[in-house]
Amino acid sequence: MPVSSGVAHAAVHVVRDHFDEPEETTIGPQEVETELARFRAAIESTRCEIEELKRIIEKESSEGSGNGEIFETHLLILEDASLLNQVERRVRTELVNVDAAYYGLMTKHMVALRGLSDPYLRERYLDIKDVRKRMMRHLRGEHRAETTFEHEVIIVAHDLTPSDTVQLDRSKVLGFAIETGSANSHAAIIAKSLGLPAVVRLHGICDVLHSGDSVLLDGHEGLMILNPTADTLARYRIREEQAERQEDMFLSRRHEPATTRDGKTIRIGANGEFLEELDIIKDSGAEEVGLFRTEFLYLENPEATEQMLAEAYTEIVWGLAPRLVVFRTLDLGGDKLDPLLAEEPEPNPFLGWRGIRVSLGRREFFKRQLRALLRAGAHGRVGVMFPMVSGVEEVRQSRELLLQCGEELRAQGVPVADEVEVGAMIEIPSAAMIADLIAGDVDFFSIGTNDLIQYSLAVDRVNERVADLYQPTHPALIRLIAHVMNASHEKGVPVGICGEMAADVALTPLLVGLGLDELSVAAGQVARVKHAVRLLDAAECKSLVRQARALSTAAEILELSRGHAMERYPELFA
Repeated sequence: MPVSSGVAHAAVHVVRDHFDEPEETTIGPQEVETELARFRAAIESTRCEIEELKRIIEKESSEGSGNGEIFETHLLILEDASLLNQVERRVRTELVNVDAAYYGLMTKHMVALRGLSDPYLRERYLDIKDVRKRMMRHLRGEHRAETTFEHEVIIVAHDLTPSDTVQLDRSKVLGFAIETGSANSHAAIIAKSLGLPAVVRLHGICDVLHSGDSVLLDGHEGLMILNPTADTLARYRIREEQAERQEDMFLSRRHEPATTRDGKTIRIGANGEFLEELDIIKDSGAEEVGLFRTEFLYLENPEATEQMLAEAYTEIVWGLAPRLVVFRTLDLGGDKLDPLLAEEPEPNPFLGWRGIRVSLGRREFFKRQLRALLRAGAHGRVGVMFPMVSGVEEVRQSRELLLQCGEELRAQGVPVADEVEVGAMIEIPSAAMIADLIAGDVDFFSIGTNDLIQYSLAVDRVNERVADLYQPTHPALIRLIAHVMNASHEKGVPVGICGEMAADVALTPLLVGLGLDELSVAAGQVARVKHAVRLLDAAECKSLVRQARALSTAAEILELSRGHAMERYPELFA
């Protein structure tokens, strides 16, 4: 499935998410010391990694909580003299590679523990598994914290989480090829943000490809071509030149407003998550940043101080001035795992501790971010919006903390924003249903359709088994959005959409007809969405929505909207 357009030609880098049992190979006597030196280096690297994690978790936790004890256990397992001696003895006497020797012994201990009746000892199985995973990554030189590249690469992975992405040297990444996923998975969203081609559901590629293989990735058709011929590359160059000429037509008017033929103007903003996107956003024609995802900066440095955060946020505000930048406070949880909490897995993370729940549950942590945002607001226009709110109480508590942070900073003589627009994300059905109640406590709403679809339809947006049920045009979703629009506009609160639905030009007639005030999309989509809006008539689109609400299936609504779109701007579907 193609999820982000474009073409890239480069060597692949395979990011392996799991470790199969390493192949046991025979080594020569002269290789023994080299193997053991590699083993000791991996132990040292793993020890430093575990100690750093222990230090971070103890710093973030309350005094005496004992949250670092799990890492003490991991260090004891890592440095167990008996185990290390057994590995060394096997390498020396049996002349086998150290990867196989270590993996085999650790697995043997794991199997033994898993069969015990004592629940405490059974849990130690997971500790050994974690240490084994860290060690194997260092032995294979594949540890993600060190994923830098000498040359440009195409990333190949089974899946790519936000945590994985922030550890990549993105300056050298030309595209993404993923075994699983969907058009709304984070790999797809990040690829579109960076303007890179991406293809998902390339089943089995991690087993077939090896780092260094030459491929051509086609993000238009959803293809990956291994070892492309000179003729294939020449054919693709011609195609890309034609596509670039057409794109230049849309880009020529990118800085003009998006006003429909009958005079309704819709703000078109850009979504962002990385500092390296600032120039792309500035040149995109976006009138503001409708969503800046702060969790990616956090995942790059979970220990960042208030000063470091304020400097990063200020760089964004300065870089995009005079545009408004709406920062979404940390939306951790779900598949955006906080490395400080990763050792406490939840049975259902998407229905657990994520979004505003995490922030309100760690108030000093939350205040550090709010203070940094207020300080950045002294240098430009800043908006703050809270993710995953389910009711009025969360919005009020968050606003109270924001107000408290402002008072504290002013008392300390620190310059802060004179005015900050405060918004709420509408991405849980409960928030959509009581939008009229929440509206009194916010300046704007932003509908996060990615999660609103997921929670409304009970469909995991990255689960291939139910991917066909993930339907942006489901009648229930159209009615929910219409309800939010009516409730908010009665209260004078503007509404935007920052989910992937906003960038789908086949759905633009529906969104215009529903009355959206803003569409915030990946920077590379701004010019195309503006082009689409200019060729629509708002009154016609409103009539289209009335027709859509009388239809009973997602397919019928999609066909209606897409048909109207193709009549008005067929060039966007070429």
